[in-house]
This record gives sequence, C-alpha cells and structure tokens, in this order.
Amino acid sequence: MAGLSRRNLLGPLTREGVVSDPDARRLLWQIIIVALIVKIAFGIFLPMGADEAYATAVAREFSISFFDHPPISFWLPVIFAKLTGIEHPMIYRAPFLLIGVGTTLVLFLIGKEVSSNRAGLWTALLFSTSPFMLLSGSLFVVPDGPLYLATATAALFLVRIAKLNRDAPLQYWLFAGGALALALASKYHAAWFPVAILIYVILTPKARHWLVRPGLWLGGGIGLIGLLPVLIWNANHDWASFAFHSARASGGFSVAIFGVTFALQAIFLLPSGMFAAFMGLGMALKKRGGSPEFLLALIALGPILIFNYIYLTSGVTFAHWTMPGWIFALPLAGVWLDKSSVMRRAKFLGWTKILSLAFLVPITVLVIQANTGVLTRYIYKTPPSWDNTLVLSSLRGLKPALVKRGLWASTDVIMTNGWIPGGRIDTALASEKPMRIYKGIGAHHFAYISDAKATGRGLFMDISLVSKADMTGQTLLARARAIDPAARLLAPVILPRGGQDYVAISMVALTVR
Repeated sequence: MAGLSRRNLLGPLTREGVVSDPDARRLLWQIIIVALIVKIAFGIFLPMGADEAYATAVAREFSISFFDHPPISFWLPVIFAKLTGIEHPMIYRAPFLLIGVGTTLVLFLIGKEVSSNRAGLWTALLFSTSPFMLLSGSLFVVPDGPLYLATATAALFLVRIAKLNRDAPLQYWLFAGGALALALASKYHAAWFPVAILIYVILTPKARHWLVRPGLWLGGGIGLIGLLPVLIWNANHDWASFAFHSARASGGFSVAIFGVTFALQAIFLLPSGMFAAFMGLGMALKKRGGSPEFLLALIALGPILIFNYIYLTSGVTFAHWTMPGWIFALPLAGVWLDKSSVMRRAKFLGWTKILSLAFLVPITVLVIQANTGVLTRYIYKTPPSWDNTLVLSSLRGLKPALVKRGLWASTDVIMTNGWIPGGRIDTALASEKPMRIYKGIGAHHFAYISDAKATGRGLFMDISLVSKADMTGQTLLARARAIDPAARLLAPVILPRGGQDYVAISMVALTVR
C-alpha cells in the first residue's frame, strides 16, 4: 500500500499483508507526535510531583551519585535549566520528553528486528498508550525514562547479536555495553540485565560460545563503568543507598498488597497491554533455541517475578518497580499481535482505544481540577477536605509572597519536615536559600548537601490545605521551640487555586543553630 488511509490512520496495524517501510515510518511518527502533544499538555498544566521537585532541588549541588538513585536523572533537569537559563517545570522535563521519543523509536526497532514493521508499530503504540510509560517513562523527572532508553538500546543490539550469532560484529557488543553503562548510571534495576544475558547463555547452546569471545567481556566491562559513580559515592557515605533500598523489601506476607499492586500494574500498562504482554511472554518462552524473543523474555521476567514476589512478602512496595521488566514484554506483545488474526488485532485495537480514553479522561479532569478547582469552587466557599489536590498544586507564588512581606531578605535558611516538602519548597524557591531538614529526619539526599546544617535566621515551613493551616502551624511551632524557645508563629502564605484560597504554607520564624 503506497500510503495510509486518511480515514483509518492505524489501519496498517490491523490489515493483512506486509507494512511497507514508508507506511511504517509515517505511522510511527504519527504515534510519536500524538503522544508528544499529550505529554506536553500534561507537562504544562501538571505541577512537578514530589519526586521531580526533590530531584531537581538536591541536584543543584553537583554530586557524583545520590542517596536515592544513580545520577543521570538528577543531572538532566539541572543541566537543561543551566543551558537555557530558565527555571520552569517544562524545562526540567524537556530532556525526559526527548528520551521518551528515543525510547519509542528504539522499541519500534526491536519489534521490527524480531518480527516485522507491524510488530514494531504495535510495540510503539503499546508503549505510547501505557499510562505509566506515557508519563513516568517519558515526561516526569524520574529515573525511569533514562533507564528505559538505555536498556532498550542495549537490548536492540543484543537482539541483533542473537540473530547474527557468530557473525555479529564486535561493535554491537561495545554499543550494548555503552548503553548498559548508561542504564546502570540511571537506576538500580539495570543490574538484572547482565544476569539475564548470563542465563540466556547458559540455557542456549548456540550462544555459549559468547563466553569465550571478546565481545561479551568487553561489552560487560564497558557496562560496569556505569556503576562507578554509585560505588564511589556510597563508599564515601557508608553505603547509604544500598542500606536504604534493602530495608524497603520487608514487612511480611500480604496477599492484599500483592492484589493491589497487581491491579496497579494492569492500570499502568492498560489491561489490554498487560494481556498482550502475557501472551507475548508465553509465546517467547516456548521458542528458546537461541531466539531473540527468548532473550527478551528473560530480560523482562527478572523484574516482573522478583518484584511481584516482594509485593507478596513485603509491606513497603510500589507497583512501578516491575515496569523495567514489563517494557521488554511490549515488543513480545507486538510480535504476538503481528501473528494474530486480523479480527483479533482489530478487537485489541478497539479495546486499547477505549481503555486509553478511560485513563485520559479522568486524569485530564484531575489536572483541570488541580489547576482551577472548577468542580467545587462554585459550590463550596472553602474547598472540602475530600477535594485534596495538594500534591498537584503549584508553589510558584511562594517566593513573591515572601519578598512582598519582607521575609525573603531577612531569612538565611529554610527548614521543613522531610524530603517531600523540602523538595517542593526548595524547587519553588529555585534553591536560592539553604534547605535544612528538621532534625535530619527523612532528609534523603538533603542530608549530604554542603549546607545541610546551615544556621542563622530561619523560616520553618510546611504545606497544607488552607483548612488545616492552624493545626499545621501549631505543630510547626511546637517543633520549632525544641530548637529555639523564642520561635514565633507567622501568618501563613496563602496560594490560590482558580481564584479560591487553597494552599497554605505555614511558617515559624526561628534561629537555627
């Protein structure tokens, strides 16, 4: 077919016959552009989340690695802000938007390499319609995006190596190793990647010669370079990152937590995406014999099985921990769909459209409400307690309010309770004042910044709904007087939502010693 039908742009996904390269490129870029428009819209109207604000705040002081994660996702927003001279959420998120485009392209190439253009297109569509991949993997200032692009790139070259086997050029191994280095410098999940390769070699007779050829060892050596920043930082800080993460997987057997996290994984992928991923994994595990599909299945299954086991046996879990595995089930889902009947592909596409809207509509309403309060402000004089979009509220009006009240110039240090409000307040103030965490409790990387124990005239702050400002202020005052008996409660800074008072920044003036 020479061109795509104007009436059915996604037609090549469901029709019989081969999808030509021009048609595949055209549809691929349409998928990317539509996803990019959606992400930019969310990026403009969605204030930075707690993790995003925290990463941007602590990374303003250079560190070779960080308490929570390896360094790449922390460096990127600060680098872009310095290059542009602009402090804005979209600037911080810009590198992650670009990374999302790159990941979509690489995943398309994996699907194409394993099966066909159609498999690649299905892979790109599944990635772009997955709520988690769309936002956390392609927009938010978190480690997932850099990890996905780096591991997908490494997997692309490994797929080509598995196909060519003894004829694979050495540079493929070197490229895979370079990508693995970037993955290991992005998120700890990348540690499974070399383990999966080793298991593949052991289980695949055709690949065992990799062990005696230079490519595997050279690529592996290059990959391990990505661990150096993490190891150097931790060696100088009592291995704090490893102690923190190892303590998170504990708490005892819980079927309820497993059920909730499994349901969340289905939402993160869309139920249709998870179903196709299961089908693709099942098909790939039957192949073995050195197939690239089997290699991808092994890369995928590690995080999926390990973290679902942790969900079952731990009380402190997050459903997104499995996503670095599920992303490699998407090309396998694309292959399964490519080999499915026209009717099955058409039904699947219909369900994907419906489920995508089922996600986009409520999240869009939530974003509109978080910015305007339009659903409640005409009904309630004061926002009701259930209308809590505090985590999505912008604090950009905080500094102008402090300047107007004469508090900005007279303050030497900001104090707050923990890394979450610390990150949000510090980013809103562009890190222009030292940030100190109350008694260092829950400070995360704030504890390792050079001015972590800054002293002088301080403002002890916390964030709450306007309706809870009095209670929050009294709690702050009690804590502040444990540091400075002369501490005094100030009137809070009130920030509006859609013209209605909504966010309160409670403040106590104190001397920090």
